Amino acid sequence: MTSIVWDFDGTLANSYPGIVMATQKSLKENFDINISKDSIYKEALKTSVRKLAGDLLDGDDDKVKTFYKSYKLHEKTFHDQIKLMPHTKIALEYCKVQGYQQFIVTHRDTSIFAVAERLGIADYFTEMVSAEDGHVRKPDSEMLDYLIEKYTLDPKDTWVVGDRKIDIDFGDSVHAKTILLSDQKVDFKVDHQIKSLREINTVL
Repeated sequence: MTSIVWDFDGTLANSYPGIVMATQKSLKENFDINISKDSIYKEALKTSVRKLAGDLLDGDDDKVKTFYKSYKLHEKTFHDQIKLMPHTKIALEYCKVQGYQQFIVTHRDTSIFAVAERLGIADYFTEMVSAEDGHVRKPDSEMLDYLIEKYTLDPKDTWVVGDRKIDIDFGDSVHAKTILLSDQKVDFKVDHQIKSLREINTVL
């Protein structure tokens, strides 16, 4: 059976405005670090907010924990503003009709469950895996290994869909096929690139 492993933030839902604002507020109020929204957004797309915070805080684990504690509080206030990306339900419904098994694998904390319910997409997924459940973060293969073992997935018939290089590296870690959702030219290898989720049927 074909399996689709979706990223959430920036792929199925536009949650970056809240992520950026929460990052900016937490850095400012805890460490008096001023950084532009544009810089945060670019780093979030390139790597992750965790990597940005770690670099700015010199890898100090205690400081990073302090950052995340207030980051999560701020980010939560934006949950009602998270919107589905254009054509998300079209893509999910298409995959459902094709009989594909669908999963979410995300760095988002366990708020993914409530957010997906509110957006009306939770029932499309066999399982939603949050890094906060004790899993190793992307691009390490651990979360994919977990799904492969639990559901007896065939990596050769598994697709990983995301909006960042880290998602593509994640798929490559188990030799799955990859789809990048981006309208930007990239300098890394990906099996397929689409500009809109409306195009998912041209690949799958």
